[in-house]
Amino acid sequence: MNDRAYKVFKIKNGTVIDHIVSPLALKIIDVLKLGKQGIISIGINFDSSKIEKKDIIKVENIYLEKSQTDIIALFSPSASINIIKDSKVIEKRQIEMPEVIDGLLKCPNPKCVTNNYPDCETKFLVDRFDESSTMVRCHFCERETQFVPEMII
Repeated sequence: MNDRAYKVFKIKNGTVIDHIVSPLALKIIDVLKLGKQGIISIGINFDSSKIEKKDIIKVENIYLEKSQTDIIALFSPSASINIIKDSKVIEKRQIEMPEVIDGLLKCPNPKCVTNNYPDCETKFLVDRFDESSTMVRCHFCERETQFVPEMII
């Protein structure tokens, strides 16, 4: 048993993303484009009873919309979202896999129109999703593939 105490600071207002599979916090910050949005606190590699190791992201004074946070399901389906106002949790939200993922993933098909015309934004449909894998299909070329983080643009 680990007797080491962890200090995770409370925030007065903002969004807390908890139970992120470690070490994906930095990738999620990048995908959500949080890098220039105020103060961000990151905890990486904490022990967790829910998942073996977890990361935590706290974004002060920013309230992320459900449509923003649901994309986290690609990386960490067990993640949860807490919206904080006046130091109190006013909303607890479970993430849900979106049906469509726009402009985030690169199609693995080199002949796909999205890889040959830079102005063509990618669009993927989520075909199957479970805790161990996510299958996505390109809207344009219909190629189905298992999502891997390397697909992120």
